[in-house]
Amino acid sequence: MEILSWSTAPFTEPTEMIGQGAARLFAEIDQPDTNFILRMWDEAPGGRRQLITTAYLKASHRELDAERTIEGDPYHPHTRAVPVEPGRIEEDLLRVYPFAATFLPGHRLVVELSNDEPLADEHNALLPPDAFHLPVGRPVTHETYRDAAHPSRLVLPFTTS
Repeated sequence: MEILSWSTAPFTEPTEMIGQGAARLFAEIDQPDTNFILRMWDEAPGGRRQLITTAYLKASHRELDAERTIEGDPYHPHTRAVPVEPGRIEEDLLRVYPFAATFLPGHRLVVELSNDEPLADEHNALLPPDAFHLPVGRPVTHETYRDAAHPSRLVLPFTTS
């Protein structure tokens, strides 16, 4: 399993986020389906990490309810599966589960994207054995895009004092 990772520079002042968010990904896969699993961490100086929140989407369930979706809060009805056309770049919106966190000076926000979950790490070791998303059952090659034509990004609930 490979994990794509991004991180901020260390925060210079306490930075608070409260609410839900969204991950807007432009991705191409070589199979009709995959999982997108996103995890957000608060990483302290020295590398100790605390899981802040997660987001999950099965690519074949990327369909949105346009009337209920707003920026930062996508709504997927999950009423049908629509296979992905292999080799086509699709826009996938993942709903980031509600969270509240204050990133302290020196801490970084780390975001990891994968298509599978590790069986044991600093978070999953605490979960019951049946708390995992099932893999799609075959290897899937992912390409994630971030450029002017494909503006992959996070929409996060920063607050102000």
